[in-house]
Amino acid sequence: MDKRDSDKIVQLAREGKQISKIWEEEFSQYDYWEVYVEVYGAGEKSSVGAKRMITNRLNKLTSLPKKEQDDVISEIDELVCYLYSRYKESQQKLDDIRATLNR
Repeated sequence: MDKRDSDKIVQLAREGKQISKIWEEEFSQYDYWEVYVEVYGAGEKSSVGAKRMITNRLNKLTSLPKKEQDDVISEIDELVCYLYSRYKESQQKLDDIRATLNR
């Protein structure tokens, strides 16, 4: 995979597009797992992936010992902060687009 494709894949994931959609709509010439590895290898997550991770962690939280609960709570906090920062970036992009359109 070349650098341009890799960068575009990561950018789309940052913008909240699902990995399966990135693969199906933009990069079907690659294997799904190649796209997945590019996203996660860059330290990114899709918004849907982050939401699923949070949901799974919350569902298992009550069955864990106290020490492990603290670890899971910390992980959930990181995921929520991740989603919030992506939301803020998206809002800034939307504001920029609106400003450009209104000129």
